[in-house]
Amino acid sequence: MKPILKWLCVAGGGLLGVGALGFVGSYLAYDGQYLVPATTVDDPSLASRNIGGYRYHLEVFGLPTRPVVVVVHGGPGLDYRYLLPLKPLSDEYQVVFYDQRGSGLSPRVPDGELGIDQFVEDLNAVVGSVSPHAPVRLVGHSWGAMLAAAYLDRHPENVSHAVLAEPAFLTAERGNQWFEAIRHGRPPLSLPLLAGVWRALIQSLYVYGPDDDARKDFFAQTVMSLNVPDHPLADYYCDANLETAHLDGWRTGSRAFDAILKKSMDADGHFGVNIVSPNTKRFPHKVLLVAGSCNTVMGPEVQKQNMELFANAELAVIKGAGHTMFGEQPEASLAVLRRYLAEDHSAIVASD
Repeated sequence: MKPILKWLCVAGGGLLGVGALGFVGSYLAYDGQYLVPATTVDDPSLASRNIGGYRYHLEVFGLPTRPVVVVVHGGPGLDYRYLLPLKPLSDEYQVVFYDQRGSGLSPRVPDGELGIDQFVEDLNAVVGSVSPHAPVRLVGHSWGAMLAAAYLDRHPENVSHAVLAEPAFLTAERGNQWFEAIRHGRPPLSLPLLAGVWRALIQSLYVYGPDDDARKDFFAQTVMSLNVPDHPLADYYCDANLETAHLDGWRTGSRAFDAILKKSMDADGHFGVNIVSPNTKRFPHKVLLVAGSCNTVMGPEVQKQNMELFANAELAVIKGAGHTMFGEQPEASLAVLRRYLAEDHSAIVASD
């Protein structure tokens, strides 16, 4: 064997050996039991409702005689736990929280069932189940606000009030602007990032069930929660500090996030889907857009632009709050929502 080949073989073997030792060392260092909550398929104790043959993780608070408020969480793929600060609305309303298809503690499904159209029809099924005889009040946050807006576009007759809290974008053009503003969601390479991703990967190897998506969901949720330098979402929050976020969650639906993002973009990574159409102006009631004063990415200025997409819209800014305003400033947020949700829009309907 030539000396150079022999040297390359030795060097390559040495690197493999070091890599193997590093992997084994990390595996032993992060030894533990990392649990992922089961979905309604495997945990019958979870609050749930079978709607259209799919068992949603779903909870209802408040008397059934009260007007219905349906809360639509963000993500895609998150769950409604971080929106539970809205639960006090149940003293005046029947408040419904649900985890979207393939998200949170709702069952995992094939990727073909994960898309905006499906999620809109799922929301329609939930609305029909919880309020079959009267329009509902919708409260959507982030991706949930985008989903709620898409629902207004297609089913305006089923909604009397709509709260859209910081939808990232509602048109493809603004979607591409947002994606550029967050640098495609990619933090710059750094040692804390590499260490965090490596730790999450090794820990995920200790996840055993309760289903085939558990490891990937654990990895995604752990990586998403990393607070690393120059994080692309830092400007969502006050003082660009991710630690001020209120994003408590049970479980992330990683495939729901991946599938919806992928189906919304073309081969070049550009958004080609308009969440709403000109038909959205048919919605006859006032829409309330909510923004946190600290969010410089999709806060008040962006929501002022979104107001133009509706025939009648109002903007409420929550002072001292970032993107997760309902958890960061719950009292101020609830006061804004109570005022709007109590408004009588029948006069507006009658005049149309």
